[in-house]
Amino acid sequence: MTNKEDNGKEARLLAYLRGELTDEEKKRLQDELTDDEEYAGKLERLLLGEENEGKLPEVIDLPEEKQRKILRRGKWRMRFGNSAFTLGIAFVAGVVLFFINGWFGSMMYDELFRVTRSMVNFTQPGITAGSSGSQIGLFYGNIRMELREQVGKENQNAGRIESTNLLWLINTEPKWPNGVRDVKLHFRYPSEAATPEETSYLRTPAWKAMEKLPEGTVSQLAISFDKLMTYEEYYQFISRHLPDYEQETVWFAVDTGEEMKQADKDGGNLLLSTGDVWGFSERSLDYGQAPIQVNGEGGRRASVYLSEMKYLAEQERLSKAVGRGLMWTNDPKIQERYDYLQEHGVRIYGTVLTGPTKELLKLREEPSITAAFLGKVDWWNWESPAASGTQTSW
Repeated sequence: MTNKEDNGKEARLLAYLRGELTDEEKKRLQDELTDDEEYAGKLERLLLGEENEGKLPEVIDLPEEKQRKILRRGKWRMRFGNSAFTLGIAFVAGVVLFFINGWFGSMMYDELFRVTRSMVNFTQPGITAGSSGSQIGLFYGNIRMELREQVGKENQNAGRIESTNLLWLINTEPKWPNGVRDVKLHFRYPSEAATPEETSYLRTPAWKAMEKLPEGTVSQLAISFDKLMTYEEYYQFISRHLPDYEQETVWFAVDTGEEMKQADKDGGNLLLSTGDVWGFSERSLDYGQAPIQVNGEGGRRASVYLSEMKYLAEQERLSKAVGRGLMWTNDPKIQERYDYLQEHGVRIYGTVLTGPTKELLKLREEPSITAAFLGKVDWWNWESPAASGTQTSW
């Protein structure tokens, strides 16, 4: 629209307000106002004094009801425009928050899930994180994982763990059955040499209990050694006493350097358990697409374990937050442990085994075992049934 046309239209509106138009011209102008919202808006602004104030006639030759109608229309138009603008801003803000929350929530979920799963695997002897569920809201996330422990051939429920984040605040809390966890699996760190007689009190109760258990039972057993071993050395050791089909090693206690520091402080025999022992379940490590050999490829297992330790060290804030719920410290010293493992390698000083009770009892004759602690016991389940399953309610 040109300036000349604008001026002409404005002149007609002013003439309309002064009452200078004929009836036919008024009707034609009113039809134009009906069809042209912008033109009608200009009339409203003239009546409201919002533009061309100096050109507005002193006397407006329009019926008062007509003026009120035009003014009401203008006010409602303004209200609608303001409301639409406000709603538009709110909608855009909502869409932006939705995508930010989706991106942030997904990122936080992936990191928190991985850290929680690995911290359970590395700090809870015999326990692994199983199936999981999650809720993700506006800057809020909740991850629930089932905790499992293997007794014989069965993976039994050991409770659950919940990790919740609100913005950057993380809270992790294990939920044990009936609110209590019986800690039965302990390890002796080989900080100093000891004769079998000096450590017999750490083994005898377990062996006596296993003697009294009936033949048709399976058990968990935590054993400790008088020296540090590599993965390959451990399997050479265990194979001399028990064939693979009579036992399964489900967790390894690993020397991370912090154990020796604790031993130097305490002196004498150092017993470690949940909250201060560190290790891994080889079945819970992620080996990628390539399968791994059973009881072999110790170097590859160690490499995967170190890789996950590095990840936990990089996720220091999350690791500390999850660690507060699983360990008895505010600082699990993951970076220090990782640096030590990098320098000295992955060395084992204890394991958690499960199998037929009477088969595990054969380890009683091994003098290099400095401690033995009996865990859970169950009726015979060493032969897997043709079909089985579980149903969980969160």
